Formats: sequence, C-alpha cells, structure tokens
Amino acid sequence: MRSKIALFIFFFITAWQGIAQEHEAEGKPSYWKEHTDFGGYVKYMNSNSFTTIDSIYTDNLFHNRLNFQYNPSANWTVRLEMRNRLFYGESVKNSPGFSDNIDSDNGIVDMSFNLVDAGSMIFNSTLDRAFVEFNKNKWNISLGRQRINWGINLAWNPNDLYNAYNFTDFDYAERPGTDGIRIQYYLKSMSKIELAYKPGDDLDHSIISALYRFNVKSYDIQFLASNFNEDLAIGMGWAGNLGKAGFKGEATYFHPKAAFADTSGILATSLSVDYTFGSGLYLNIAGLYNGAAKKVSDLSQFGANTTVLSAKNLMPSQFTFFTQVSGAFSPIFGGGLSLMYIPDVNGVFLNPTLNYSIAQNWDLDAVGQILFAESKDKFSNVSNAVFLRIRWSF
Repeated sequence: MRSKIALFIFFFITAWQGIAQEHEAEGKPSYWKEHTDFGGYVKYMNSNSFTTIDSIYTDNLFHNRLNFQYNPSANWTVRLEMRNRLFYGESVKNSPGFSDNIDSDNGIVDMSFNLVDAGSMIFNSTLDRAFVEFNKNKWNISLGRQRINWGINLAWNPNDLYNAYNFTDFDYAERPGTDGIRIQYYLKSMSKIELAYKPGDDLDHSIISALYRFNVKSYDIQFLASNFNEDLAIGMGWAGNLGKAGFKGEATYFHPKAAFADTSGILATSLSVDYTFGSGLYLNIAGLYNGAAKKVSDLSQFGANTTVLSAKNLMPSQFTFFTQVSGAFSPIFGGGLSLMYIPDVNGVFLNPTLNYSIAQNWDLDAVGQILFAESKDKFSNVSNAVFLRIRWSF
C-alpha cells in the first residue's frame, strides 16, 4: 500500500508537468503554466570510504528530486516535493540497519517508502515537503510537512527547534522538514511574531513554540519560548555586524518539566564570525557548546548517518570549533575547506570541496571527508571518504 502511494505521487507530479508542456506546445491557454511551477534535479554520486587503502567501500547513489507548486489563487499555494534515491554498493549490503535508516520517517505520517530493498540495492522515495500555505496582508499560515527554520548560524543552530540538520550530510541541500502548522504575523519595522506546533502523542512528545523577531539598528534579534517535548525551552539569537564582519549567535536553554525546581537544565549555544574579503574569499569561524553531551572518548557517533540530531544535542561532544574558507578560482570553478576541531578527543574533521560548472544546469562536485583523532596517546587517521557528484537541474 505504501509503495502504491509513493508511485501515485511520483506519477501525479510528472504527469501534471507533462500536461502543462503539452498545452503550451499546442498554443492553448496556459493555465497550467501560470498557476503551476515544476523543477528539480537528477544527481549521480560515487563514494569511496576507507580507513586504510586496502579496505575501500565503494557506493553509488542516483538522486532525483521533484518540486511541484500549484497556485490556485493569489493567496493560496500547494507544494509537494519528493526525493527519489537509488542506493547500491558495499555499504548497502554490509551495513546492518542501513535499510531501516533510509526508510525512517519521524513525521506524523510516514511518507518514506523503500520501493525496492534487495541485497545491495535500495530504492527509496520520500515526500519531504507537502503543505498548504495561505498568505494575505500581514498573515502567513502553512499546514503540513514543511521547513520551519529558526536557525541563524552556518554549522550549528540551537534555535532550530524543528529542523536540526547535520552539517556533514552535504548531499541534502534542502534539509529536513517537519509535520506541523506555522503561523506568521508581520509587524512594523522588519519584525514579526511566529507560532509553530508539531503535534505528538502527548505534550511530552510535541513541540509548541513562539518566536518574536525584530531589528535594532544593524542587528536582527529573536527570542523564543517552547514546550520542547519533555523540556521547557527559552532561547535567543542575533545576526549583525562587527565592523565589516558578520557576527551571529544562538543560545537555547532546556529544562526538564518533570524536574522544574532543580538545576538540571542544559544550555546549547553557538557563535560565529564571518567575513568576505575584497577578492571574494569567504571566511567563517564558529564554536559550539553542547551542554547535553558528556565528554566523549571516541568519534564513533560522528558522521552524516549515525546520529539523530536535535537542537538540544547537535554534536556528540561538549565543545566543537569550526572554520570554513571558500571562494572562486574562476567564474566556473570554485572550492573550499571546512575544518572541525573536537577537543574531547583531539579530533579533527577536514572537509575539502571543489565545484565546477560544466555547462548551464550541469555541475560537477568533488568532496572529501577526512577524520583524525587521538586514541591511546596516538593521533591517527580514523576514516576517509571521497565523493564525486554530477548534477543536472531542470
């Protein structure tokens, strides 16, 4: 049944676009063109993971995204966005729980479907955006699976109560969504009030939050309060400038409702400074304090697919430091290097990237993920991964 639903959604989106193109080609009134929008991409990515050169795991991923939008009137929008991924290779075959991890869906409605799950091959379809939006005057109301993004910083977002994401998962540019309702009311002077609700089985499995955002001189500032599952949470964030540099920060304090009278709460906070040089070179320096984490002895939880993140627990370590430098070598060729330092284990994560524009709508990327850490008084290479990705957008 779930497989049939996924296939129906896939063919519905593609058939709708086909009808629109057919009407346009025949010179008929372009209702579909005026009221709908369709796009997406197709990517192929090869990855090679290894600790030593004689233990290479080779994997492949075909990734297709379909984005569909329907505007029946000026005030209403319906959006459906779907990601279809075909995994095959050694990690699929040899990693216990790989299939369940790909098929997992934390939403109210399970909209992740493993259509094929056979040995070393998995084909998954996931509907990660499915919502209706009403927009009129100062009001914006959206209901369904959507991205409720309250984060400010690049690497870590303690204010992002609904959609925490993993920086190492670079292939998911759209980032996760959540099932809920969001109400935004715009005030004067670049300020607004937001209410958001992600329902669960009971209050201790639900997120109910309010956010107030306003501007003071050159700073955008926000305050939030939330019933965050089993905790009560309060937080703030800002984005502004220190001279010519950008200065951003987020902090959220979580306190258990069941132990409200004691001091068992935890704080998550991140700060960053970024600067763009005259040459176009971009530099970002950031730090994270994660009060929920105990001091780690290894980095077994570090990676794109091994940790379930939340705003309360963004890294497996208490302290993490980050820097990124990126720029363009030419109009069609660019690159960058990101580095994370984890003092708990004297760990270093390196993330070099290269990107090349082959032609209009065609891009080629090379990405590395290299991890070093200290173990038994020895600093050594823990893991490596090299990714080569080609993308066609439409």
